[in-house]
Amino acid sequence: MRSAGKFVFAIGAGLAILSGLGISWDPGAVCNISAETMPLSPWSYPALCFLFWAYRVPIGVVLAGTGAIMHAGAGRGLVFSFLGGAVALYAAIAIANDPMPHVPPLFGIGGGLILLFYGLIVWTTASELRENPFKLVGYTFLVIGFWFTCGMASRPYHAFFDSGQSPIDIMTYFVIGMGALWLGEWRAHRLENIANSAATRHDMGEAVWPTE
Repeated sequence: MRSAGKFVFAIGAGLAILSGLGISWDPGAVCNISAETMPLSPWSYPALCFLFWAYRVPIGVVLAGTGAIMHAGAGRGLVFSFLGGAVALYAAIAIANDPMPHVPPLFGIGGGLILLFYGLIVWTTASELRENPFKLVGYTFLVIGFWFTCGMASRPYHAFFDSGQSPIDIMTYFVIGMGALWLGEWRAHRLENIANSAATRHDMGEAVWPTE
């Protein structure tokens, strides 16, 4: 799967990056979609073009991540679990958001969880961040970006809050992402402690029972 991983990664990265450069600048001009000329069917050319523009980055980054772990030698179980789980979770959140009413407390809960995960990350990995401050800068400005993105993303929804539409899906992706980052850092920290403890016991054993 290592060699195939290169191609999967290239396809995913290309889908996310190149299509963004070609379409994101003005989807209305490329796909012939505007407020006055909405397609009558999701299977017509303008609608399919717009769907490709709307969903290319999520699908692309999932494929790129899949290709990366394939190239790293991950087993089939991990590869297909990540690929299938990521696509299923993304689709479930996107579909569930359509009938989701706007519930303001959910955004407060989501923001609180993001800040909690940030605090856990920087506290647990403080010694590592001291040695590698770039990670600290990355996590810090990522959370700051979340804050301003939530404010900007909510503005187009203000007129539709009463009709049942809500940007809660965006908040959900942020919470899942920060939660997964926290779990990853916690797992790495735990494995490092286990390795250090094993090395310490080994050294002490050698000191007490020297071998010739």
